[in-house]
Amino acid sequence: MTLRQNFALSDGRNLEYLTNGLKSDTAIILHAGTTQDITGWQTWLDYFAKHGIFALSFGRSGYAKSTKMPCRITIDVAHDVAELSTHLGIKKFVNIGLSGGGQHAIATGLDPRSVGVVTMGSLAPYEELRQDFYNGMQQADLDEYADALKDINLLVKRFQKWTEGDVGESITGAELSERDKLAATKPTWKVALDSCAFTMKQGWDWVADDYSSYLKPWGFDPRNVKVPTIIWQGGLDVNVPIQHGRWLAANMPNSKLELRENESHLGTFVNYEEEIMQGAIALLTSS
Repeated sequence: MTLRQNFALSDGRNLEYLTNGLKSDTAIILHAGTTQDITGWQTWLDYFAKHGIFALSFGRSGYAKSTKMPCRITIDVAHDVAELSTHLGIKKFVNIGLSGGGQHAIATGLDPRSVGVVTMGSLAPYEELRQDFYNGMQQADLDEYADALKDINLLVKRFQKWTEGDVGESITGAELSERDKLAATKPTWKVALDSCAFTMKQGWDWVADDYSSYLKPWGFDPRNVKVPTIIWQGGLDVNVPIQHGRWLAANMPNSKLELRENESHLGTFVNYEEEIMQGAIALLTSS
């Protein structure tokens, strides 16, 4: 495992990132899901390294050592990625986003260095879906968004209660489907959930920053992202229900929907991880 590194952004904020130890002017950049630390991608970083692909994960504003950015919107994260990419000498990249990282990965598709985007369980714009944004969500997620809209401190307190028990169970729920039980036997499942527990020991600035991104206009129109975009979506996803993936696929001009009817939010990410990673490698190396 490589060491966590820090980069000073032009506005003075710190951006924390983690690489897989390779160096190249082409890269795959990983955008974490809500609560996920940069180390939650370790199995993926290792996989890309074994295939000779430079990859890195980074912490959005408010996570661990990445400085908070009040009122952050989605496009702001793409600007941070652009600065970091320039610093690292990256001339071509593919961005992969899980869950809350998905929309931020999509935003990087506007960068001229982008040759593709891959999302897994990504949100669609709140301003586009409106009330349909919530249809099919489990109650826990509905409560989180309600807190965020009412008073972000209520949401912080909700997440803080997770630390009183098993953080992983708070994320996945106590009852796992057969496909989730399969995913839970794989290293990525534990690595990702352990990283979420780590996040919650570092502070809570990420809560306001992330939910600001989720609920405010993105600062760009995803219809203007023209690079190839692969949208992975679980049909049983109750964290980010199916209409989100379908909206993205219907409105992004060069997108492909990879719908897995019998998979959940994390199940899609873990059970199809090699296929997802190979798809990203193909986007990076074929252009």
